[in-house]
Amino acid sequence: MVNVKTAILTLIFLATLIILIVATPWGDNVNYPYSFEPKEGLRMPESGIGDIGMAIFTTYLFPFEVLALVLLAALIGAIYVARKEIAR
Repeated sequence: MVNVKTAILTLIFLATLIILIVATPWGDNVNYPYSFEPKEGLRMPESGIGDIGMAIFTTYLFPFEVLALVLLAALIGAIYVARKEIAR
């Protein structure tokens, strides 16, 4: 049976999560398309991290998700291999 403290903690967590999702402004005041050009008087960033982010989440979105699933499978496999056998 589920512990009462665990059930209460789970309900509090879910209520907080729902409140945060409802209260989040999901792009209400966003000007599209995104621009990574510096504002007037600022220098151009040297890293180009904005360009990398746009490439990963637009052009390479599907390979990125496939890689995430492969890494998840590798993590689950590593946990399975590393666990100890329990004597019965």
